[in-house]
Amino acid sequence: MKTSLAAKPDADPAPRPAVTTSRWRRLLPMFTLVPAIGLILSGLITWLNIGWVDDFGVRWMRAFFTALPVMPLGMFIMMFLDRSLKPRLTAWPSVGVKVVLALCTAIVMELMMASAVTFSNNGLGTGFVAQWAMAFLKSLPVGVLIGLCMAFLIKPRLERWMVAGTPT
Repeated sequence: MKTSLAAKPDADPAPRPAVTTSRWRRLLPMFTLVPAIGLILSGLITWLNIGWVDDFGVRWMRAFFTALPVMPLGMFIMMFLDRSLKPRLTAWPSVGVKVVLALCTAIVMELMMASAVTFSNNGLGTGFVAQWAMAFLKSLPVGVLIGLCMAFLIKPRLERWMVAGTPT
């Protein structure tokens, strides 16, 4: 009676890296897209807060790093909005749903980014609310544009990319 130590044909170790790759594929947008959008918005809001000053680059990077911890929270809020609004808007055309979600996304991100960046640039002094409101309102069109690009261009491509990397 001989027992073989050879691997069974069913126990192929190849799927393990595919699962790990799939996990990294899901995290990659969080580590690339979110900071890129954060850089754009923090730069714009810093410019709206303080103008083009000599130490603009330093203040922009400080504002970006101040806003960085807020961005994942914004992503979770957007995912919550996506999951809670989509079922309520099933009678709407898909374009309308995407526009509503893009607008909600823009408002949430601009609220959070304007708060963090204005705090970083000006602190919680007496003019904070006025500075924040001005930064929020003036940066909102850029946030809407980013939200629409995300809804109509980037998100569908990301979803196809995620599916392509899912192990079968």
